[in-house]
Amino acid sequence: MSGDRDAAAATQPLESDRELVGIVAVADNGVIGRDGDMPWHVPADLQHFKEATMGHPVVMGRVTYEGILETLGEPLPGRTTVVLTSRNLETPAGAVVAHDLESALERAERAANERHDDADRIFVAGGATVYEQFLPALDRLIVTEIHDDPEGDVAFPEWDRSEWGVVSRDDRDGFSFLEYVRRD
Repeated sequence: MSGDRDAAAATQPLESDRELVGIVAVADNGVIGRDGDMPWHVPADLQHFKEATMGHPVVMGRVTYEGILETLGEPLPGRTTVVLTSRNLETPAGAVVAHDLESALERAERAANERHDDADRIFVAGGATVYEQFLPALDRLIVTEIHDDPEGDVAFPEWDRSEWGVVSRDDRDGFSFLEYVRRD
């Protein structure tokens, strides 16, 4: 994105009638990725992600999208993928491109209405830059805490936990599922 668009996005808050939900798996050291992939394999987390996002639009950056395409061979089934990128990409059915935050949200809203039976949530699924850009607008965070400190080249952005309250926690062997809501 150009600096001008970044500055404009920072001054105009994103708003939606739907709940904006960030969903992320993050290690204790803040790492969320390495070489375009997750530096761990936790099948329960992948299932958790699928169950949470199924039937909803999911906004993500190009690198995250390309990693999913490499793994699955297609966009996320049962969801509309909105790819936030400055590049012009050709996408198959089930994915659309947006070049700024506002158009990403607009495309996700349209998909929620037209493809997902008026879904009540829009998910934001990374990478770091996309999380950072959407974080001020998120209503909820669904976080899988990976209790490890792997090496990585992508980290979740800093966030003020005092602005959020934990509404659920499920501790497992080596990881925990947490859900946060923004405090009023």
